[in-house]
Amino acid sequence: MTAHLLAAAAAAADSPSWYWYATRGLGAATLLVLTGAVVLGIVTATGWVGARTPAFVAADLHRNLSLLAIFLLTAHIVTTVLDPFAHISVRDVIIPVGAAYRPVWLGLGVAATWILVGVAGTSLLRDRVGSRLWRLIHWAAYASWPLAVIHGLGTGSDAQAPWLIAVVTACIVAVLFALVFRLRQGRPATRPVRASASIVVAAFLVGAGVWAFTGPFQPGWAAKAGTPPVKVVAVKPGPVHPGPGGFSDPLAGVVARDSSGNVQISMRDMVDTGLTIAVRSPNSSETLPVVTIARDGRVLCAVPATVGTSLYVVCGTARLTIALDGPGSVLNGGGQITGQLITSGPLN
Repeated sequence: MTAHLLAAAAAAADSPSWYWYATRGLGAATLLVLTGAVVLGIVTATGWVGARTPAFVAADLHRNLSLLAIFLLTAHIVTTVLDPFAHISVRDVIIPVGAAYRPVWLGLGVAATWILVGVAGTSLLRDRVGSRLWRLIHWAAYASWPLAVIHGLGTGSDAQAPWLIAVVTACIVAVLFALVFRLRQGRPATRPVRASASIVVAAFLVGAGVWAFTGPFQPGWAAKAGTPPVKVVAVKPGPVHPGPGGFSDPLAGVVARDSSGNVQISMRDMVDTGLTIAVRSPNSSETLPVVTIARDGRVLCAVPATVGTSLYVVCGTARLTIALDGPGSVLNGGGQITGQLITSGPLN
């Protein structure tokens, strides 16, 4: 029945906010461009730019790719904050701890952002900070790349999507190729340092691979990652619908799946903000999903729902239709979701 519920929800899916699509696309684009800048920075350090390519051309391309990555990252952050269903605040994209939504993985992305900001700032002040300090901070910038990869898999809703797995795999292979090329070059005196770096890189790849295949690539990651079970919608309170007539309001909330495969959907009415709807998959003694409708914490009804292309519920004298909007990856794995509540009468 859980699968039937999710399949019915997917069949009723419409397009969510364009900010949601924009922030996903910009995040992937940022990773691709940042990967290009990292790869070019690594191979340029070895002098591998070709006899026909002047060094200043490679340096300018590296700098321009880095600036483009910062621009895309800024757009990614802005669209994330503006997304009405992500509920990530300005504070969450500035301070790397304490966020309500997947705090660890979001915090890694914030840390990567601050590293890039530090590199950009010291590059503008290179003559004042000195070449030694600038070079130290510049090399630290390469730490932003693995943080960005882990952030994307841990926070994004597409971690199990083939297209994102392909993008991340291509980026890892490109950086790994550049590192292997770089670590094979150098004076004999630097061989112990390069050997130690190789061990660190290999350990990181093994650890990251184990984490990815036991975490983001597995069902139920949304709940494990720290997706809150209920999200308060930051909108101005609207009027409670009076009179005998029905109404149609947008919904926003989250889908969470536990380790046993049980599904919990928690949503809030975007107009009548005191009205909440919770849907849970049936337990061993039930055959239908149970919908709990409450206003300001007071339960109005908790009844089984008929599953079709939408959920159908009778609450008191009102008949309700609950349509869920969202991609199959969210409905199957968990994450932010939207919907529509249509009633034949008021909910009291």
